[in-house]
Amino acid sequence: MSVSPYVMVSSTFYDLRQVRANLSKFISDELGYIPLLSELPSFPINPDLNTIENCRARVENNADIFVLVIGGRYGSIDDETKKSITNLEFLAARQKGIPVYAFVEQGILAVMPVWKNNKDADFTGTVDTTQLFEFLEKVMAQDKVWTFPFDSAQDIVNILRMQFAYLFHESLSLRTKLSGKELPNYFHSLSPDALRLALEKPDAWEYRLFMRCWADAVAQHSNLLREYRERLRLDLSEPVPSNIAKDWIYTRLHELKGLVASVNTLLNESAQKAFGPPGEAGDVEEIIWVSQMFGQLLETTFRWSKRIRCAHVEEPFDKVMPELALFADQIITELHVFPIDSLTKIEDALASPNTEAKQEVRLTMTIELANLDAYTKAFEEIVSNYEI
Repeated sequence: MSVSPYVMVSSTFYDLRQVRANLSKFISDELGYIPLLSELPSFPINPDLNTIENCRARVENNADIFVLVIGGRYGSIDDETKKSITNLEFLAARQKGIPVYAFVEQGILAVMPVWKNNKDADFTGTVDTTQLFEFLEKVMAQDKVWTFPFDSAQDIVNILRMQFAYLFHESLSLRTKLSGKELPNYFHSLSPDALRLALEKPDAWEYRLFMRCWADAVAQHSNLLREYRERLRLDLSEPVPSNIAKDWIYTRLHELKGLVASVNTLLNESAQKAFGPPGEAGDVEEIIWVSQMFGQLLETTFRWSKRIRCAHVEEPFDKVMPELALFADQIITELHVFPIDSLTKIEDALASPNTEAKQEVRLTMTIELANLDAYTKAFEEIVSNYEI
């Protein structure tokens, strides 16, 4: 098995045939890497997959580096997703997290501002469909991928030669940091993005690492989140006779209060301690631990709600159970959304143009009991009707 990196070149074929040929020669002959281009006999094909599935599979299973080349054609469109093969390959590369180098024909970049100001104009002289502009806008504005303009294949070769050198140097730097010593145990569970933040410690790394690890911890419970949203009852039913139902409900409310208090403690005390005093570096291990505790909090909140949904509570208290089960809605939503939104705000602030004014990012989480009014009304009716 070859240890040389695989470089996927993704573009339309007919209009960029010579560019692809030149890149293939550069990757194989000059660098000694393995080019992945669909027209090459060496391009791995699974006979059981169609053209689109094969191209995506090569990105997902083989590619170590992804080179995106955008010319004037959008390319063949997948009937199911309505996206081009190149677009789908790019999405697969972003999902995989491998390095992406994007190149756009100079003429296309020159027309982009015109298209943004008048999207209904006729651009058939420049592109085969305006979907190409939409794709490019997503690459540049939404995914924030750095794009290089080019007029010839040699422009791309010259840039890739430098960028691959930077990538190699960066890899050596990371190797030096790890050389001669084991990774700490608390690093083993980190995603690639989180590990990079923990090792390189770029600007605002404490907060970025915290939110990244929190989001990763939450993502591990995606199946539980789906189960919760579908209101499934995948657990044994707990019998709750009417004579103890009131105390049972109060106990569940006490548990939920404890979960909210734990969120407050982790966010306002433990996390602040882990970040360290202003001007001093934070504690990597503590930051990772605190962020992962939010994943456990989310799991516990799921279990709390499931217990409510599955309980068999006798009359008349059964009437408040549907309302009580929804109490955790807002807590679950905040634990799921807050780290992702916060990380986006931090990254956007860091990516904005430098100014003399100090940038400040305010991150606020608000926890409230969802459906409280409906629950209160149902409980008051029980108290009134049954003289409890």
